[in-house]
Amino acid sequence: MISGISFFDGISKQDYERMMVCFHAMKRSYQPGETIATFGGSSQLVGIVLEGEAVVMSTHYDGRQTILEQLQTGSIFGETLSAVSAETSLIQIISHKHTTVQFIDYSHLIRRCPKACDSHSQLVSNALRLISRKAVLLSERLDILSQRTIRDKLFTYFHQLARKNHSNTFELPFSMSDLADYLSVDRSAMMRELKKIREEKLVRISKRTVTLPA
Repeated sequence: MISGISFFDGISKQDYERMMVCFHAMKRSYQPGETIATFGGSSQLVGIVLEGEAVVMSTHYDGRQTILEQLQTGSIFGETLSAVSAETSLIQIISHKHTTVQFIDYSHLIRRCPKACDSHSQLVSNALRLISRKAVLLSERLDILSQRTIRDKLFTYFHQLARKNHSNTFELPFSMSDLADYLSVDRSAMMRELKKIREEKLVRISKRTVTLPA
């Protein structure tokens, strides 16, 4: 299950199993719609998505919801790694598909065990690389939210996806409702704007497939 998981790059299955015992790690599975974790200011657990998909969801005081981040296989999450405060809104990790998560206490990552094994050093290196990646994703997220109009938010996000896919044609990872939550806009207003830009032939959209002009 750890094959292809960046957090465990360079670590053998034998070393992985030994470290998980040493770390008292927990592995849990969740059904779609289940809450995986809630940020509340005290959790020291880091989660690694071994399979499935989830989202980091913020629920504001008035009930509005915003998708802060999409988590896919290999993603990591945790209150200690988050740049978002849970003091002003409820932050939860919600499973979107059948999802399996490995939980490790953050203290095991930052403190060397007495054995000081090479695999532990590799794990720390992998974690730092993934945390740096999360900083890039946060910058991209802020770029979207800083746009003044729904149209600008849509095109900023579309161009980000085009760059990541190295193609002007790509699949949206969200439903339209979730896309509106991710962009932090009203769904009805977003759908009207999408209709306009399609009519203006600025973009082609078929279900979740988006094509930008060359």
